[in-house]
Amino acid sequence: MGRMALIESLQGKATEDADALWRDARERADAYRSELAQALERQGAQDAQAAALHARQVEDDATTGARHRADAARAQAALVLADRMYRLAVAELPAMRDAGGAELFAALVGELPGRDWQFVRVNPSDRELARRHFPRAEIACDPGIHGGLEVATDDGRIRVSNTLETRLENAWPDVVPRLIADLLAESHDHRTAA
Repeated sequence: MGRMALIESLQGKATEDADALWRDARERADAYRSELAQALERQGAQDAQAAALHARQVEDDATTGARHRADAARAQAALVLADRMYRLAVAELPAMRDAGGAELFAALVGELPGRDWQFVRVNPSDRELARRHFPRAEIACDPGIHGGLEVATDDGRIRVSNTLETRLENAWPDVVPRLIADLLAESHDHRTAA
């Protein structure tokens, strides 16, 4: 073969080899780009998953915190409401005394244990009723008693308070939870109807 043919043959071979190298380089670059794109996609999915998990955790923490604050606010509101209802109930005691009159006073006296009561404290409005039921006792008037009476034996060792205030105080721990539950249920019914 002639020199020219040899050079042409070598140039052709070199061109083929260069083309093969470029093809191989392009294929490897494409494979690397594809591998890199898949790795980026996997990393993106992991990052998105981690971000979603973090967002759920933040949301759960915020929700839990909000629930605790709402529970505390409800508890505080219930205490304020209970105090307000108690004051309203105490304010109604004089009207209860007036409405019950002599019958209410006699019923409260009838609940006392049988003793020789020597001291009786009553509301000034009930002085004459006390005098009728305890003719030998010392009667003291106390405007702080809204209804009912307090009695004591002559040595003061036995004292009984059967005032409307005492009865309310004794019943209040049982009454207030039901009142609040009823009010909350009524409030909930009004919100759901709106």
